[in-house]
Amino acid sequence: MRRLSATLIIALVLCFCLHAGTVSYVYGNNISSVDMEGASRGQVFSDEGGNMLIVRKTSGNVVMFDKLISRVSYRSGSELTRRGPVFTLTAGGGTNHALARLSMTTPVYPFNPVMMAGASYGKTSGIAALVLAGVEVAVPLARLWDASSTFIQNGKFVGYGTAGVAIGAETAFASCYGISYRHSLGILCWEAGFSWLSVLGKSTVWTPYAGVGVNF
Repeated sequence: MRRLSATLIIALVLCFCLHAGTVSYVYGNNISSVDMEGASRGQVFSDEGGNMLIVRKTSGNVVMFDKLISRVSYRSGSELTRRGPVFTLTAGGGTNHALARLSMTTPVYPFNPVMMAGASYGKTSGIAALVLAGVEVAVPLARLWDASSTFIQNGKFVGYGTAGVAIGAETAFASCYGISYRHSLGILCWEAGFSWLSVLGKSTVWTPYAGVGVNF
């Protein structure tokens, strides 16, 4: 039942992602630049205030953005500067496992590769070190509603699925998947949600968790 619930939640996040493409509201539609030639999906730009935007779609000479990091209010006509990918490093834990997670923006945005490392404890038999890799889907809230920018809309729905190994008394296959809400303001971010961890031959458990991180 828990596996089914987790699968349904992840599917819901993916549906949000697909639905977002039909919403006419685009955050950052008042952002413009004198030179946007060659812009393509997944490219990251910073404006004059240090805000980070990522290209989610291009149509002719129109470039649509999602916001990644908000530092100051966006200004119409702000000049944009291209930069490299944005990395997000978070560390958090719950009642069953603690994980550090690293993800980065890519041309297949909003799908990002993610790597995890940490430990399981509590209901699992013994403490096991965990090393996992997989995919993360981050959907900005501003793409889901036609509304003005608010504090809440500085955040994202995040879903992820990973696979790797658990090293304890013995080495076993492990998988981890979950859903969370992540809020970014400046270089810092925080998130809260639920995570499911399965260690082959031991157990499958879920836990609420909270974490803090940094964007760079």
